[in-house]
Amino acid sequence: MKRHWTALFVVIAAGIIYNLMERFVPVGWGWLLTFTWMVILLVLGYFLSPNSKRNNRWLGKVILSIIIVLIFGYRLDLFAATEFRSMLSLVGLTGNFLDLILIYCGWAFFQV
Repeated sequence: MKRHWTALFVVIAAGIIYNLMERFVPVGWGWLLTFTWMVILLVLGYFLSPNSKRNNRWLGKVILSIIIVLIFGYRLDLFAATEFRSMLSLVGLTGNFLDLILIYCGWAFFQV
């Protein structure tokens, strides 16, 4: 149960930090806000995991890492593949659903 309280504190601290960054980051640096938001989601997923155990399941971690890199590239407009964007839109994985997947990846990375 203690782990949920730390997750709550992470949400509060992240809200304060993100609000400050939103006020002081220049307009041309919007990518930094997006990157910070995605890192916050991964950290929140980590703090929602019941325990962080060490294991040797490297394949699951590699797959999760690839998913995380693809989502980061999609959200930061680093990938110009319109097929990838249209596939995500077709399935309905845009916006907030990608945020939920990042929280899940942060949680699952330490569970796999």
